[in-house]
Amino acid sequence: MIVAKVVSHKDFERQVLKSIEEFALFEFIDVRRQAGIVDVKRTREEETVYSALERLTKILESLEIDNTKRTGVYTEVEDTTLQNSLTLAAEVISAVEAEVLDIDSKATIARLEMERQRGIADVAMSLKPLGIDPSFIGTTDFTFTTAGIIPSGRESELEWSINEVTEGAFTIGRLPLKRGGSACVITVPVELKDAVERILSAMQFEAFAIPEDSAGQPEKIVTDAENQIAELKQEVEQLEISKEHIALEWGSRILAAWETLDIERRRIDKKSFIVYTEQSIKMWGWIPEGKEAELESILHANVGPALEVTFDKPDFAEVEAPTYISNPSFMKPTEDVVKAFGIPSRHDLDPTKFMALSFPIIFGLVFSDVGQGFLILLIGYAALRANKKGQDWGSILGYVQNGAQGLMLMGIFAMIGGFLFGSFFGAETVIEPLWPIFAHTDPNRATHMLKLSIEVGVIHISLGIILSLYNELKHKHRRKALIAVSYLWLYLGFINLLFGVSYNSIGSWFSATGTVSLWLPIIGIGYGTGSHNPFYPVLPIAPMMFTLLMFVIPLVIMMIASFLGKMDGIVYFLEYVIGMISHTVSYARIFALNTVHIILSSVFIILPELFFIYFPPLSLFGVEIIPHEVHTLHYSGVPRMPFLGAAIGTLIVGILEGLLGFMHTLRLHFVEWFSKFYHAGGVEFQPFRVKRLHTAKITPQAIASNIPVS
Repeated sequence: MIVAKVVSHKDFERQVLKSIEEFALFEFIDVRRQAGIVDVKRTREEETVYSALERLTKILESLEIDNTKRTGVYTEVEDTTLQNSLTLAAEVISAVEAEVLDIDSKATIARLEMERQRGIADVAMSLKPLGIDPSFIGTTDFTFTTAGIIPSGRESELEWSINEVTEGAFTIGRLPLKRGGSACVITVPVELKDAVERILSAMQFEAFAIPEDSAGQPEKIVTDAENQIAELKQEVEQLEISKEHIALEWGSRILAAWETLDIERRRIDKKSFIVYTEQSIKMWGWIPEGKEAELESILHANVGPALEVTFDKPDFAEVEAPTYISNPSFMKPTEDVVKAFGIPSRHDLDPTKFMALSFPIIFGLVFSDVGQGFLILLIGYAALRANKKGQDWGSILGYVQNGAQGLMLMGIFAMIGGFLFGSFFGAETVIEPLWPIFAHTDPNRATHMLKLSIEVGVIHISLGIILSLYNELKHKHRRKALIAVSYLWLYLGFINLLFGVSYNSIGSWFSATGTVSLWLPIIGIGYGTGSHNPFYPVLPIAPMMFTLLMFVIPLVIMMIASFLGKMDGIVYFLEYVIGMISHTVSYARIFALNTVHIILSSVFIILPELFFIYFPPLSLFGVEIIPHEVHTLHYSGVPRMPFLGAAIGTLIVGILEGLLGFMHTLRLHFVEWFSKFYHAGGVEFQPFRVKRLHTAKITPQAIASNIPVS
């Protein structure tokens, strides 16, 4: 990252900001705050932007229009000047705001009246069993009458207490309620009102709230209230229909005005990063190296000669520079996963491009199934189409949408794994494994899968060490580069001793006689280790000499180079040596999860079946995909799949194992792989850019072409 310094005349401030917006790779540096300069006050027009934007936001909320979703309709806007943007907003506000506010006001009044009528109906329903006219409740010149609910068990105590206070000058009516307690209506002389209310309060008496203008028999009151509620509901529905018509007619225009002002607001906010003098403006910003010519070209095209652009890499760039990440769009899901671990620091290599391939490959080995992998592919494709159409699947399924391309790759490699190992919706009675050593009848199938898992881990970890070496060489860290070289040397020596000599007898590594076989990744799986493997070339060297050259010497070099880094170097040395073994063994989870997937699927496959789906033989380019006859440990015959077991297994195992496989694949990358070269801790590059969802800019050329020629 380098710093771009832009200086121009004050009159071209807007053109400069729009050019930087068009460039979309310029992150402002707050030089005003560093210099202790007070912010410039906003103009009246700029203040108007904020108030108008707030009014448009309220209109959108009232009409229930989501400004974060694409509608597919783009309104052309001409925002050469701020006044043009404000004119567009003013036209929209004057056209719809008054009507929308009037509808909202009427709807609010109607809803409040509905609540009042519901209250009247509820009270009338409560008084109905007592046969009391609600208008009788209250205070007259001679009596005080109240109605309410007394808790269960306190009815007699209430009647006794009122009798004592009034000396028998009272009436009371009670009716037990099914929900507990009793409904009561009490009448006493008006002069005893205060004393009786104190008793009622002590007895936890809950008085009914009697609405105004409620008189007559309870049945009639309830009927009248329900009729009014029905009329008010209809009125509210008509008001909502009116709002829908406004949204349909003006929705795209309102969104265009809102987005135009929102962009203006962002431009105004960025002015806090600009240094103003009497005649000029100055601004600094981070841009990626190699983009200098593009920025200059855009600025000169929009601003003209009244401009000066310089580029610099100051001392603070090593400390404060953000990290610019650039990957193809289909790698965006993988990039988001990397960012979840942490933003690459200035000394890190962005692992997105490598992980975009390694992640689906390892997932495909864990979740190897042609049918279930195809379902993942379909889900990913549906999510991709939903993204293109601007659909929103909600907060939870939104993660599926964001990872659409990644899901499709995972589904493809799960299908490839299914073809290699012969699994179709959990059934092993359909597809013949394309990798013969993983045939269903091979008794050593589990051993082969375990060795495959470890070798995949070796390749993955070795790649991580190589990336670490690249980082150290790039930044000229010689001591750390020496550690990375010796670590790779040591690790490959260890793996060659493991598979090229013996993995069950360390004593054989120090034998003065015999030979060493050169380990070759993947190709020798299924044929043993050491000299027993016909694919491993034999090296004319004794195991002891090989151990000395490929294990002891790099270990000593790595130890010395690490210890020169003092305590941090010692810690890293111990972590690397221990991790060399533990991290490699950790990849055995590929074998474990694959085996669990097969076992759980088989539980449903062997369920009693109503019918089977039979498959005809299929060959492609001479390779037999579906054989004439399948042979497994439990079945021999025509290729077939139990439908019920496959469906239930896919529904249960597919979801659970899919999530489990994803999490463990993520762990292998975050823990075992990233620990070799990736440290994160960087700051994400956040350039000033605008994403238009509802508007399209009218270019100056288009404006000029519409000017009539006299």
